[in-house]
Amino acid sequence: MTEQEPQEDGPRPALAVTNYRHKKILELLYQSKTVSADQLAAEFGVSKITIRRDLDALARHKLLERTRGGAVLASRPRLEEVFEAKDHTAKKEKDRIGRYVASLIGASETVFINAGSTTLEVIRHLRGRAARIVTNNAACLGLELDPQVELIVLGGEYRPQSRSLVGDLTLGSLRPIFSSVTVLGINGVSIKKGCTSAVQAETSVNQAMIENSSGRVIVVADHTKMNTVSSFLTCPLGQIDLIVTDWLTPEPFCRELEESGLQVVRVPEQ
Repeated sequence: MTEQEPQEDGPRPALAVTNYRHKKILELLYQSKTVSADQLAAEFGVSKITIRRDLDALARHKLLERTRGGAVLASRPRLEEVFEAKDHTAKKEKDRIGRYVASLIGASETVFINAGSTTLEVIRHLRGRAARIVTNNAACLGLELDPQVELIVLGGEYRPQSRSLVGDLTLGSLRPIFSSVTVLGINGVSIKKGCTSAVQAETSVNQAMIENSSGRVIVVADHTKMNTVSSFLTCPLGQIDLIVTDWLTPEPFCRELEESGLQVVRVPEQ
């Protein structure tokens, strides 16, 4: 038996009205990446109870993900990209993220920084302070670093796809070192699934860095990484303190992250 809609929807058959709204809800989601129940109720002139029913139906078909106040697009699986491709994606956004996060690092701090193109921008912008960088990001060897910066590159097996160092030697050399700040690049941020990465061996290094952190854990992720899920869990959201993203990440998605207890910074374009 088909469930009847509230009277406000008029005399039209419930199924036809629902299908129409479902289509329009998905169109709005594809445009803005996130919608609120309040916004949709006003858009269609129906109650929030009706909208919540629509969103629940779409969520059951995995067409969107429910949030506390509405919905976001369903998390998209994210595969590994070779470093050269990543380095040319969202270049401006990564530069701004890197500059901002570098400004958070104080003199004499020991900083874990993992592999990735966004974390490479953090290393590039670390200037004017005598910080100590401990990293498996082999791409940083091509940078002209500030002479005040002390660089410790972890040993291990070299992965040319990601210009990273991984494996037992990497984990062994990391074990006796402890950081005051940890900066991690990841492949996906999901409210439900947490922070995920495309390569299992790199995930192990990320997790070891978190375990040996005595201070803040900062995730850097441009807008293309938000609301996506990759193959391997680096950590749940509860294990990080701050996410730094760019101005193109939708504000409602950032608010959902903040409601889970995280601090979120959207760096401005200028």
